[in-house]
Amino acid sequence: MKNFYLITIIGILCCYSCSEDNGDSGNSGISDPAQIATIMNDNLILPPGSFTVDPNTVQIDESITIGNGSSSIVPLASGQSMTNSISFNAPNGNVNAVGMRFGTTGPIYFVPVNTNGATAGTGNFDFLINQGICADLSQVCHDIKCYEFAQTSSGNISRANIRDVAMLCGNCDEPSCQGLVDASDCGGLAGQDGSPRFNLTWSGSADLDLYVQDPNGETLSFNNPQSNSGGALDIDCTGNCSGGNSENITWANGGPSGTYQFYVNIFSGSATSYTITVRDNGNTVNTFNGTISSGNSNTLTYTKN
Repeated sequence: MKNFYLITIIGILCCYSCSEDNGDSGNSGISDPAQIATIMNDNLILPPGSFTVDPNTVQIDESITIGNGSSSIVPLASGQSMTNSISFNAPNGNVNAVGMRFGTTGPIYFVPVNTNGATAGTGNFDFLINQGICADLSQVCHDIKCYEFAQTSSGNISRANIRDVAMLCGNCDEPSCQGLVDASDCGGLAGQDGSPRFNLTWSGSADLDLYVQDPNGETLSFNNPQSNSGGALDIDCTGNCSGGNSENITWANGGPSGTYQFYVNIFSGSATSYTITVRDNGNTVNTFNGTISSGNSNTLTYTKN
């Protein structure tokens, strides 16, 4: 496929080809769960007014029980806002804060909650993980423990409620991600999710190419698979992948704000239909369907805030 173009950059593209997706894509970067938990804590963004507590300096109230009503693994994508809901029952005190921590060491991050001094109820707060966190981590899905707590007005804290979370730093079809997350958490598409992410799929034997220009004016495609803004073409498959024809251009650690322009080119073959899916912050924001027989499709745009 496009051998006369790719020969000069094959050393780069071999890292992104779907045919190389054999589960070894995450060999570089930090993979130790304890280290990753510490990095996640350092990159945790909480609402204003949050505070930390050293668990070694406070008493544990064994009468407090907490939970969240779910035992499923929580998928975490960098830059994606999440809501944590922690239910509590504290017969010996009024709960005024709930909190969390990744891993077994370090301070607990608490958020004041408006429970009106209740002894039982639910505390809700939003949080997110910095977009750049996956840059230094192994490019896989990391199974990490999240410890949740409640604190009373007297300063006592509960025992931890432990949840499994999956830090999504790998492709959706990365073997380490299977069994940790549902494919729908990555949009059910080949390649890595991102902010933003542009995914092209089509059927038949035609060879299509996806072009995406970032707000800085740099265009990513098969002949420029990496951009200075952090974008990458990580999937480029035509007929040789189990998931079918697909190209994926993504900013896994978050791309610049502004307007992205994108279109499809038919490199060879006959008329074919295609679908472009645009995702951002873990959500599908738009889907475009079209048919192309020659040249380029119409240029489309997506504006990232």
